Amino acid sequence: MSHAISAVPDEPEITVPVSVIGGAAELLALVAELIDTTPGAREQVEALMDGKGAEPGPAADWMIASIAALARQADAVLAFEGIACDRGLARYWRRPGTRRQEG
Repeated sequence: MSHAISAVPDEPEITVPVSVIGGAAELLALVAELIDTTPGAREQVEALMDGKGAEPGPAADWMIASIAALARQADAVLAFEGIACDRGLARYWRRPGTRRQEG
């Protein structure tokens, strides 16, 4: 199943498979959480932006805000259409009774 997306009026629409939208939403949400919860992550984003030739602070603000916003938008598209899709992370959830592997 595919879904047409148009983010801006008068912008051309494209067809994107639901699994791609759902996967992107899930990965973007995980990256946003990683940045929010990992000590030093913001500094790493700023270093990346600096390396790309951008002003580190404002570019990091843009990147971090955009990651979370895009995740929310992708989830909202699926929710608006009433579409559920399998989440990739679910296949890696530990089963009850299994032990966490160190390594």
